[in-house]
Amino acid sequence: MTKDEALKLALRSLKELAPDDSDYAPALQGQRKRQENAITAIKQALAAPVQEPVGWMSNKDFEPIRIRIMQEAYELADSNNPEGYNAIKVMCGDVQKMLPPQRTWVGLTDEEVNQLYTQIQEQVDKHWTDGGTSMMFPTTLYKAFEAKLRSKNT
Repeated sequence: MTKDEALKLALRSLKELAPDDSDYAPALQGQRKRQENAITAIKQALAAPVQEPVGWMSNKDFEPIRIRIMQEAYELADSNNPEGYNAIKVMCGDVQKMLPPQRTWVGLTDEEVNQLYTQIQEQVDKHWTDGGTSMMFPTTLYKAFEAKLRSKNT
């Protein structure tokens, strides 16, 4: 249902609800006045001309304007003007809404850190006991932490 159809329906209903003037009791004068005001307002809304667009602007037309606004905002922000920071927040706010939601980062618990450290320490000790000569502890520990974090966050 369009706006005009809804207004016409409301107008018809109000006219049907309005009793004849001869039947009007003095106590209902206020209600009658409100109905007349509503009927007048609906008729005026239906008679009002439809506002036609006065111009069109595509994203291609807006892009140079957006870029200039961002440049000015960054210039203000560089001079520590709070208006620059506010403009950047406003301009970037809609971009943030379009991005997919970020996952919550899951870190390692103290127990997991200690367990990984102990596990890698045992591997390194075995490496040295078996005659190894390379300093593998930092790299091996780093790779173990990286693998554990990756498994928890993918």
